[in-house]
Amino acid sequence: MKTKVLTIFSCMLIMALLASCAFSTARDIPAAVEPEAPQNYIIIGQIEPAPPAPPRPDPIRPENPATIARDTSVSVREAEHGYIAMGYIKYMNDNLYGRTAFSYRELEAAMWITEQLLAMGYTWDEIEVQQFSWEDVYGWVWDPWEVVVDVRDFFRGFPSREGRLSQNVILTVPGQSEQVIVVGAHYDSFPYPGASDNASGVALLLESAERMRYQDNYYTIVYVFFGAEEIGIVGAEFFLDSLSDEQRDAIAFMVNADVLFEGPYPLYAAGYSMGVGIQPQANAITRRVDAIAREIYDIYDIGIGVFPNGIFWTTDHVPFVEAGHTVVVFAGLYVDSDGRLHPRVLHTSRDCIHYINENWPGKAEHAMRTYSIFLERILLDSYL
Repeated sequence: MKTKVLTIFSCMLIMALLASCAFSTARDIPAAVEPEAPQNYIIIGQIEPAPPAPPRPDPIRPENPATIARDTSVSVREAEHGYIAMGYIKYMNDNLYGRTAFSYRELEAAMWITEQLLAMGYTWDEIEVQQFSWEDVYGWVWDPWEVVVDVRDFFRGFPSREGRLSQNVILTVPGQSEQVIVVGAHYDSFPYPGASDNASGVALLLESAERMRYQDNYYTIVYVFFGAEEIGIVGAEFFLDSLSDEQRDAIAFMVNADVLFEGPYPLYAAGYSMGVGIQPQANAITRRVDAIAREIYDIYDIGIGVFPNGIFWTTDHVPFVEAGHTVVVFAGLYVDSDGRLHPRVLHTSRDCIHYINENWPGKAEHAMRTYSIFLERILLDSYL
């Protein structure tokens, strides 16, 4: 009898959650009111590495690049920073909606990213598609919430792939040095357009990759478009676990871009930590990044808030922090009076570029221009 009661209760709980999800997109969206911006935050653990994962074959090999999702009448050299990224955001928002982890739509987004890189002129010698599953990182653990997510996504038209597979798309741009900057952004999303979370980060990386084809960069740059972040940072964990000791030692620092235009102004965090939750530490790299932020203010009159505790914000850079690497995090979030980061439209139907542009005109364009300039300066001028 007790088992029957538990079974019935579990079914009722799942149905309630599904009903809640179904009605979440139908209810009226309240009018957006921009809160007063808090003052700028101008301030400036080692884990044993897992053995490298066995190699997987590339699951994506498109023969012909797709139509480029940007205005090709403007060359990358002529375009204002952020302009190209906005075109990618609008395309993902309208055509790659609901990129839920382990779904076929997420796979479609990975194929689209790969096609864009090929269309820029990169080759398969420079691109790797790294396939993985949940079990590859975390093993098999039954989680009732996963059942709820799978059922919800199935009824919304985003069913999970057989074997719960995802993939990272990796582009390597050689530099003068074998020292590496890893630049990451996840492309999966909740079952919404996911404009800020995280088409914004993907678009920033795509614009940067195209711009860096015309630059003489010192560091080797490894762009990683992570899959399956929303379900537990699976792609980032798998990528870091797949590296050899020599490859880990070659990482100078990691830059992560996630949720770039939710708050009143762009924020970044730069630091490293001797353990999760321990006060962020500065070094020569983070001091150089801070100097670049000040130079951008002097040259472009663009302010960027500095928020060191942002290195603990839970997204794809966290495995790198836990492994002792220096990280730089881009996140356009709100900071409350207690110094905590908060989103505004994250994981809701309001995370749509049309809603954001209507309610906060110019916010997305300003954020993408700021971060595009900032990232380019970091990639070119942060060597010591």
